[in-house]
Amino acid sequence: MLFACALLVAATPKPLPTPATLRTPTPGPSLPGTGAPVVLIYPFEAPSDMDPRYGAAIAQIYGQVMTQTGGLTVLAIPTGIKREDYQKFARVQHADYYVSGYIQPIGQGAAIVAQVVDVASDISVYSTTAQVTGVEDVASQALNARTVILEASGVSRPELNAGPATSPTPENSNGSSVPISNVLTDLFKGKKGKPTPAPTPTPLKPLRGMLVVRVTGNVPANVINVATDDLYRALNAHYNATMSSITTTDLTKSADSVCGTQRNNTIASGVLTVTHVGGFRAHDAYA
Repeated sequence: MLFACALLVAATPKPLPTPATLRTPTPGPSLPGTGAPVVLIYPFEAPSDMDPRYGAAIAQIYGQVMTQTGGLTVLAIPTGIKREDYQKFARVQHADYYVSGYIQPIGQGAAIVAQVVDVASDISVYSTTAQVTGVEDVASQALNARTVILEASGVSRPELNAGPATSPTPENSNGSSVPISNVLTDLFKGKKGKPTPAPTPTPLKPLRGMLVVRVTGNVPANVINVATDDLYRALNAHYNATMSSITTTDLTKSADSVCGTQRNNTIASGVLTVTHVGGFRAHDAYA
């Protein structure tokens, strides 16, 4: 689904060491009445000269992030499964989707190629390539994969009205004092002999933030949740976005209540409409 939500009103300014053994994440509880999709995450493949447990560490981060953020049932990470058997094994495990990928060290970080596959159809519903330089970057990619799975499953995503707008921090491995971030330290340092590119400066977000108000529209609540979630994520990539707990259909009259003490900000929301289009391949189009 493609969502287009417009800004409506502005408030008045007022060599590698052997990594530690990783603990398999406990499957998250199913959401009552929603049939939470079941996800199987395979260890990410790695070059032959790299310890394969680094790929397992990436899968571990994906599993922990998806478990902590909820909405999915995450199965134990398997080992020894060949790529050509991924779909067959996932079916046996009664998974709805599986996540697989590849990791390649690059300079001061690594490139991760990840995909999400619908087990029933054996069709990839999502694929991405991203450069990561730390555990938080990997966790962010895991959140993106989770969003795609929930959206493809039609499951209502949890509201983002409370809590920080950052990725959950993966827990320590095997219950010891060695966190995953330390397990992957050498990976993110890069291999000796490879040129190290100059660090890319992180763009600063403007002081003016975005207060995201729940999208409205005569569509199912779970679709409204998805649209609001996507609007929030898109804005938070460029601004300091905050999800407002106030629900309103008249932003002009409710601007003072939405802003509260955060006067020098812009309110963002939208109206979502749905149209049934197409002939033989009829489907709903959202705007």
